[in-house]
Amino acid sequence: MTVPSRLSDLLTPPVLAALRPGAWRAAPPVADRAAWEHVPAAHRGRVLEAAEAWQRDSRETPPSLELWNHYHRTGERLPYDTAQRLLLNATASAALALALTGEDRWRRDLADDVWRLCELSAWCLPSHYALPEDGSRPPLPQPGRDVLDLACGYAGGMLAAVDSFAGEALEEEYPGIRARMHHEIRTRVLRPWREEVYFWHGIEETPNNWAPWIVSNALLCAAALEEDPAVLAEDSRRALAILDRFRAGYAADGSCDEGATYWWWAGATLFEALDLLEEITDGALDGFVVEPVAAMAAFPMRMQISADSQVNYSDGAASLPPNASWHLLARFGERVQDEAVAAHARWMGGLHPLRLPEQLAPQFLRTLHELRDPAWREAGPEAPGMPRSWYAPGTELAVMREEEGEVRGWFLAAKGGHNDVSHNHDDVGGVIASLDGLPVLIDAGVGDYRRETFLPETRYTIWTMRSGFHSCPLPGGFEQPPGIGFRAAGTVFSEDGDRAALSADLAGAYPEAAGLRRCERTATLDRRRREVRIEDDWEAAAPLVMEQVLMTLDRPVPLGEGRLRIGPAELQLDPPDLAVRIEEIPLTDARLRGTWGERVHRTVLTPRTATARGRSSFVLRRGPGAGGATA
Repeated sequence: MTVPSRLSDLLTPPVLAALRPGAWRAAPPVADRAAWEHVPAAHRGRVLEAAEAWQRDSRETPPSLELWNHYHRTGERLPYDTAQRLLLNATASAALALALTGEDRWRRDLADDVWRLCELSAWCLPSHYALPEDGSRPPLPQPGRDVLDLACGYAGGMLAAVDSFAGEALEEEYPGIRARMHHEIRTRVLRPWREEVYFWHGIEETPNNWAPWIVSNALLCAAALEEDPAVLAEDSRRALAILDRFRAGYAADGSCDEGATYWWWAGATLFEALDLLEEITDGALDGFVVEPVAAMAAFPMRMQISADSQVNYSDGAASLPPNASWHLLARFGERVQDEAVAAHARWMGGLHPLRLPEQLAPQFLRTLHELRDPAWREAGPEAPGMPRSWYAPGTELAVMREEEGEVRGWFLAAKGGHNDVSHNHDDVGGVIASLDGLPVLIDAGVGDYRRETFLPETRYTIWTMRSGFHSCPLPGGFEQPPGIGFRAAGTVFSEDGDRAALSADLAGAYPEAAGLRRCERTATLDRRRREVRIEDDWEAAAPLVMEQVLMTLDRPVPLGEGRLRIGPAELQLDPPDLAVRIEEIPLTDARLRGTWGERVHRTVLTPRTATARGRSSFVLRRGPGAGGATA
């Protein structure tokens, strides 16, 4: 059997004949009380507690004209985004509470939440409200004109899923409410999905996570509401064409250039879209055989540093993202027959039991599936799957640890690549290191999103985006610019058991004015010596001062003779007489504070003289008295 090279090739006449319009349900109906009684009491308690809180909070802070307009006045996204998320979460959690209890109280609350959601002028977020035909951004939503962005997509998908199992219960008490729900889903999601062209379709450039995320929700709306086989077939064609463009942006290794945080909106929603297409064709459409879908399942496991931390680059966070769903990852691993991924997901599920995620509406189906599958971790063995080393040629990212699956000991991540990835930071040559799961060298990540985060003229004025605030070289004071042309060359990964290393020439990542002819960086984990070594060998057209930047959580403490203590580690400089400047960066941003606390530190290492060529290195070893991790 020939494996198709494109998802679109899967939509054969037998697959089209297998489509089942109007038959999909997210779960059994609320009236089927036996189907909901097996949910454990602890899970019920979490749902009801969260539902109570979201009912209260969503009424105290409703989405309003003032909050919508606040974004246009100030560029602050959080006030409106938070208010809309509260309403969506109230709706989603009330639907789960109704299904779990069958109580009229929750039917009333759900009906009221649904009504409030249907009455909103837009499901789109104000920061995304750009008309697709010309990119114009009206200050307020145009009458009857929603924009199919992420929020509009997942609001419609959540509402369609809720209608599929709770709609009949609502209709009994509120006749006509389902017609209103269906009207809004068709008007706001399905009409633009079928009639308009958006940037996230990927016609002009490879799309990012928006493509599978919105496609998965548009498909969900169509699966729940569409009764015409020809229309559902066309929806499937459109979906697979967009997903093909998204998939084509991935190398065979399955690595996500948006980073591990965004994988949960990228690879994870691709899984959800393909899983839904398989379900509504009774298994006839198998998108998991197309490369590199199966390889994508392993990416978040490979990026984990510990049970609570991960490698972060682009707009990712060093802490595990709140949208991580280990139940979904286990399903993905099982579906592509990757037992290491499935076992790792079950292991993580034991450490992170079911909770109601902060973004419940976008993760509604994931939560619903896990809620109704309380014994999922018993499907097979549990085992941490973090690899001893792994290299992704597609993104030029390498991860290395002392022992496979172990948190104790040294962990090192290093990257080559270029400065034009999705949610890009200028960080070619950046390194991250931890010891026993404790951060030593860090990538600060990204703060709360606001207008300036996504404007090209302001994005790289934000310190977290700049190479001068990553653990990268700083030749002659020059930082890396953004753009596809600023990239590493000759990137090579090696692994021989005792030693793993990533080497790359970083000269091309810096502007021509820096005068670099070569800047070869090698990041090495030496398992036998139990140390991390970062070496730079460079040559320039004229003498320059080759500074080095170290980003750390802990404030480095100079110990003399070129040594610094950084948290549990000790760093040795070569040459030892570099000038050391330590800067404290107070964190006022809520997102950064949530990961790092009140501050991080930037250390600049400066040679005493300018030279046209040179070598420098620093070695990280376990500091005196540093203990070992046990998990």
